[in-house]
Amino acid sequence: MRASNYRLAYVLLQLSVVVELIAAILAIYDQQTTELSSISIAACLLRCWRQLFNTQSLNYRPCHSSVTPVSLPFLKSLLSCPEILMTSFPFRSCSLVVTVYTLVLFANNSTAGEMPSLPVEVLIGPTEPAPEEAPDPGPLRTPFAVEFDSQNRMWIVEFDGGRVLLCEPNDFSAPRVIAGPESATAPNALGYVDGPARSARFNKLHNLVIDSNDVLYLSDHANHSVRRLMENEDGKWGVDTYAGNGKRGPAPDNVDRRDATFHEPISVTLDAKENRLLIADIGNQVIRSLDLSSGMVSIIAGQKTKLKDPRAVDLDGERKLLVLERNGNRLRRVESNGDITTLAGSGKKGTADGDAKQASFNGPKHMDVAPDGRVYIADDVNHLVRVYDPETDVVQTLNLGDYTLRRPHGVCVRGDQLYIADSFNHRILRIPLPAK
Repeated sequence: MRASNYRLAYVLLQLSVVVELIAAILAIYDQQTTELSSISIAACLLRCWRQLFNTQSLNYRPCHSSVTPVSLPFLKSLLSCPEILMTSFPFRSCSLVVTVYTLVLFANNSTAGEMPSLPVEVLIGPTEPAPEEAPDPGPLRTPFAVEFDSQNRMWIVEFDGGRVLLCEPNDFSAPRVIAGPESATAPNALGYVDGPARSARFNKLHNLVIDSNDVLYLSDHANHSVRRLMENEDGKWGVDTYAGNGKRGPAPDNVDRRDATFHEPISVTLDAKENRLLIADIGNQVIRSLDLSSGMVSIIAGQKTKLKDPRAVDLDGERKLLVLERNGNRLRRVESNGDITTLAGSGKKGTADGDAKQASFNGPKHMDVAPDGRVYIADDVNHLVRVYDPETDVVQTLNLGDYTLRRPHGVCVRGDQLYIADSFNHRILRIPLPAK
C-alpha cells in the first residue's frame, strides 16, 4: 500500500470526527432530536481516536513510510462501537466507511507481513541453500555460536565437535582449531580437561563472549562450568575453569566463583563496562552475575519473579538485562526494581509474527541486540531467525529466500551484517541487516 493511502486514511478519519461533531452541534441548536445520534457517533469516534494514540498499543508501522503507527486495538474499538454498528449513517459519514476500509488494508500491509528477501552468503560449510536431509559435518560440526574479537577475528564454538575455532579477518576458508581436538569426530573429542588449549576438552559448548583483551569465556554447559580461553605472553593458548567445578549443583547466592556450582550454565555475556559476567544458569532457573573484580557470584534474576528455562542473556540499548526463555517461548526484560516484564512472545509455541506479545516462538536459543535496538533471535525448533523491534513492538521473521535453516543456535550482529550459526546444517551464514 502506498504511503499516500495511509495519509488519506488519517485525513478521512479526522474529517469524519469533525463533521459528526459539527452535525451534533447543529442538531442540538435546531432541536432536531432525530439527529442526536451524531453525538454518540462523534463520541465513539473520539474514543477510537484516543485509542489510536495510546502509546502502549502502537504496534504497526506502514512499510516504507514515516506515517505514525496504527494499532489493531484501535480497529477493534472502532468496529465494536454500538453507535456505529447500529446507527443509520447519514451521508456525511460515508467517509468513515472509506477510513475503516483503508485502515484494514493498513493493518494487512504492516511490517508484520513478510520481510523482503535478504541475500545469503555461506561462509563455512555446505553451500546447498536448502538441504533436504541433514548434511554430514565438514569443516564444522554443529556450530552453536559465533563471535568476533577486537582484531576482527571470527571465533566459533561447536556443540558436538567440542572445539573452539578461529578464522582470520575476512578469511573463512580455513578455520583453525585453537582449543579442543583436531578432529571433531575423534572418540575423545568431548571431556573435561584444563591446560594447554589443544589438550583441553569441553562437553557441549553452547556460546561464548569475548572481552576487549580478547579473553574468551565459554559456557561449557554439560560440564556445569564457565571455562576461560586466553593467550599468554608467549602466544600460547590455555584453558582453565573460571567458575564451577565440573559437577552439577545448586545456585547459592553470594559465593566465590571457585566455590560456585551451576546446573548447565548455557549462555554467557558481559555487561556494558565488562565488570560482570552474566550467566544463564538454566538448570537452576536463574540468571547469575559474576563480578570479575571480586570473583563473587550472585543471583540477579529468577528469585522474585520466576523464569521458565532462561536460555540466553543480553543487554538492550538502555543496558537492561534481556532474558530469552527456551520453554517459556518469551523474550523478557529485568527492570531496575527487579520485576520481569514480557517484551515478546505469548508463551505458546508457534511461528506467529506481528504484535510482539501475541507473537509466538518455539524453543528460542540465542539472541543478539543490534545498535538500533532490534533483537535478533535464533528460533531453534522453528528453524528461523526472528527479529523483535522495540520501537514498533513487532516481531518479524527474516526472509532468507531459497535458504532454509536447520535448528539455528547462534546469531551475532557485527557492523551491518548478521552472522548465523546454522547449527545442524554445520555452517555459518552471513546476511545484511534488514533496513528499518
